[in-house]
Amino acid sequence: MQLLEWPLLDALQAGALLALFISFITEAYSRRDRMMGWLALACLLVALRHAALAAAVHSTLSPELLDRAQSLFVALGFLALAASLARLFPIHVPASAPGWLALGMVPNLVRNLLLPRESPLEPWVHHSYNLTYLVGCGLFLYWIQRAREEGDLMARRVFFGFLCVTLPVVVEITAFSLFNVRIRLSGLSLLILAMTISASWQWVVVGALESRIHRAENEVELWRNLVPGTAFRTDRPSPLMESLFGPDWAELVKAAPGTPHQASDGHTYSFRSRVLHHQEHLGWCERDERNQGTHQGFLAGWTVGLGMDDAQESARLQEALQAWGAEVETWGTIPPREGPYPSVLLWAREPSILAVWREDSLKRRRPRWIQIGGPATEGPHARLEPGAPVLQLQQLLEGLLSRR
Repeated sequence: MQLLEWPLLDALQAGALLALFISFITEAYSRRDRMMGWLALACLLVALRHAALAAAVHSTLSPELLDRAQSLFVALGFLALAASLARLFPIHVPASAPGWLALGMVPNLVRNLLLPRESPLEPWVHHSYNLTYLVGCGLFLYWIQRAREEGDLMARRVFFGFLCVTLPVVVEITAFSLFNVRIRLSGLSLLILAMTISASWQWVVVGALESRIHRAENEVELWRNLVPGTAFRTDRPSPLMESLFGPDWAELVKAAPGTPHQASDGHTYSFRSRVLHHQEHLGWCERDERNQGTHQGFLAGWTVGLGMDDAQESARLQEALQAWGAEVETWGTIPPREGPYPSVLLWAREPSILAVWREDSLKRRRPRWIQIGGPATEGPHARLEPGAPVLQLQQLLEGLLSRR
């Protein structure tokens, strides 16, 4: 048997794999990731194999002892790699695959722990567990290819890396079986595969985290739209909060988060907030109806469009709306075709002309529509009979305008 002695190549492979082992075992411990743990163990065992081969050239230890040790190390490293791949592709790789491969490695234990090198059985036992390497690589290529065909992103990235592992294994076994020459390339092949798996796994984890962050941010925005008041974060600008409480509204919230405050519209608002990041506040403000002594001015800042047939009824409603602080736009019987549109619309004609405002999308600003008389449809937000009391209209408007 001819052994190609490349101690420098073996030493380089051992050093690179030890560096990967330190990186992988640290990541596996920090994230409690067993797949990375098995991959780190595979790198360590194959690194020890190449360290033994490098030491065999200049060491005073028995070359036969070091040869038996390196054979055991590479067999155990292959099993650790199989366990890592089984956890990486749990749907396609059977969980029992590493166990069956370990059973196929029993001849390796027999050869290196029991058989003398002069035994006539030694070459055949060696060939038998070399066959286990080939069968194992073939099965893993098949399983990874199946995962790749089914759209597994990790399989698509790892497939060619595992192919780079398989080819040197085939070359090494073929060179030994046909030419009785040993070529030690397992470290380079594992180095390529380990780096491919690590980079791909990091890519998958980062992609999954980014997706979860995006979904969480979308959910946060939905919840902020569902809270009963105006949502805010003190570390972000809010034009509505600034219009109510001035440019220093954030400091006002931080200084007295549970105290009612008088806003510029004449109403008292209460803050419902929690501390965020130890100093900022997250929450919402809502109008405190218990502290409102009068309903005078509750429409301050709101624009109301008024479209009525009856001039007397129109004047009655316009007087009430202006008394409540609203800016009233009298439309008559035909609404404008272009905006800007008012915040609230009181309409007393056929509602089909306003079908464009039946759009339910929260992203579209549409006026709150009160239908006065006419047929009952699903378009308006609310409906009143002609000649309804002003108090009924007031209660209806307060209920509509409290929705955010």
